[in-house]
Amino acid sequence: MDQDLKTTGQSAQPIQPADDKPARRVSRRGKARPINQANAPEHNKLRLVGNAAPDMKPPVANPTPISSATDPRWVLAVRTAQVLEGDVLPPTKRETLMTTGKAMGLTPFDCSLILAIVQDRARRGIAPDQCPAASEAQLALIPLPQIRPFKSILSEKPGQVILLTAGLIALQVLLIWIWLG
Repeated sequence: MDQDLKTTGQSAQPIQPADDKPARRVSRRGKARPINQANAPEHNKLRLVGNAAPDMKPPVANPTPISSATDPRWVLAVRTAQVLEGDVLPPTKRETLMTTGKAMGLTPFDCSLILAIVQDRARRGIAPDQCPAASEAQLALIPLPQIRPFKSILSEKPGQVILLTAGLIALQVLLIWIWLG
């Protein structure tokens, strides 16, 4: 290809459409937008996507302080400090803590972050029982899990709800039969 450029004497230029319309780029949302110097990438580097990505959360501008002992972030941090063996968190205990954090509504990433914060404090020489208190400012940066309404939980897995309801009815019938029999 370099020989072709040398023989023709032309430099490599992007191909422009034949008519006067500027070239267009299709964005993630499917809308075409013109390519110009303002929105064209200068070189092949990673770039931020913005709010178009469905899994992105906005950064926490104001940290939510831990105000009670029932805060899921605090509970997970305290449980992590309890199961630390020095500054090491065994894999089986890590899996148990991850499951506990997910049950409290935290994302897997947030659970891992809490575990890492507490473990980091222990590695820096802070006693494990003091690690949650020492890392309270960092824990406040982790967003609180959203409280889901009970109706949305029921609608997610209707098969399990039907099975649970049938089991409860069967249990009631069994108890009435034992009580009357």
